[in-house]
Amino acid sequence: MIWRSDRRRTFLLCWLTYAGFYLGRVNLAMALPAIQAEFQWPKAAIGLIGTVLFWSYACGQLLMGYLGDRLSARRMVAVGLAVSALLNLAFGSLGALWAMIIVWGLNGWAQATGWGPIMKTLARRFAPSQRPRLTAFFAPCYVVGHAASWALAGLLVGSWGWRSAFWVPGVLLVLLGSVWYLLARDAPPSAPDPPFTPADPVAGLDGPALPSAGAGISAGGVAHSLLGIVRTPRLRWALGACFCLAMVRDSLIFWGPTYLVEVQHLSIASAALTSLLIPVSGILGTLIAAWLLHRVGGQHEAPVIAGLALLMAAALAAQRLSPFNGHWVAPAMFALVALTGQGMYALLTTSLPLSRGREGEVATVAGVLDFFCYLGSGLSAALVGGLQESYGWSSVFLCWLGLALVIALLALRERAAARLATPLTSG
Repeated sequence: MIWRSDRRRTFLLCWLTYAGFYLGRVNLAMALPAIQAEFQWPKAAIGLIGTVLFWSYACGQLLMGYLGDRLSARRMVAVGLAVSALLNLAFGSLGALWAMIIVWGLNGWAQATGWGPIMKTLARRFAPSQRPRLTAFFAPCYVVGHAASWALAGLLVGSWGWRSAFWVPGVLLVLLGSVWYLLARDAPPSAPDPPFTPADPVAGLDGPALPSAGAGISAGGVAHSLLGIVRTPRLRWALGACFCLAMVRDSLIFWGPTYLVEVQHLSIASAALTSLLIPVSGILGTLIAAWLLHRVGGQHEAPVIAGLALLMAAALAAQRLSPFNGHWVAPAMFALVALTGQGMYALLTTSLPLSRGREGEVATVAGVLDFFCYLGSGLSAALVGGLQESYGWSSVFLCWLGLALVIALLALRERAAARLATPLTSG
């Protein structure tokens, strides 16, 4: 077995813990209709609760990713789960919009403690040569966590009201945080890195190193780390790819059911059932992307991302040009876009940060990449809604198509640059 028993335990603990974070974050979506029905607030006003969570989570990723490389992952994740649990319990007891906005915004910060520190924990236990396999098995955790949270929240809202959709997850997050704190182990600062297989052919050309894990914690340090990533050629392209990909992936999740109802004339129940193709295809996309990464040597994500982005663009173009108008066309397109999108997302936010294990920057890089993803996510809902209202669904598909081509261009440019750089490292 490639993975020793202690590594398997660490992997399983990280997988379940990060999936569990979603219990206290995406439960809001299932509770919103009941909240609106009770308080009769305008949709635009109620939407501010989710908007604040989105942006606070994005900003939190910058700081928590930076701290994740410098503080105990065991303590950070446990504290984040505990704080998120308390905020969920508080949210379920509120009745004022302004208080809900504040509490859910704080929850975004607490939720941001999960991704970066957990990525660092995995990087300390697994060598870079295991990135394809690790990506394939770990990335589905957030898809499963998202689906499980919606299922639980929907059941709770239907049975005991919307407040229970926050109280029950709050209790579960306390239990999850306790299990994490008892079972997780931080690698000693002096512990040697796991054995690595042959070095990256472009190692040494990645740009300036970020501050070491022992560097002081300050606002200047966070800004310096962000600047270091922006100046790193192998990572800079990924920031733009993350932003564009999130605009396609998350707006598809948000607006996909609406398209099926308005254009394909499906019932709400049928549209909801059809939309399950998105997470199912996403899991398959993660496995395919990891397999492709392994096939290209496990060293470079860019060529795989370029291929997946071009396939996404082809699916979007086919949707607009297809002479067939059957109900199967749109779901098939959604499934293919979800497959390619989730595959790229796994490589960008899981595999690429894990490649920075040697530099000790795993949590920092993971946090910054996730920050750019959620910037795109925050923009996508409003942009797609405005395009659809003003110019129709054709403009939305053209926007998605353009974004997919931009991702492909960024990835192809990165791969070309890496190939040109390789001869310089062999002498």
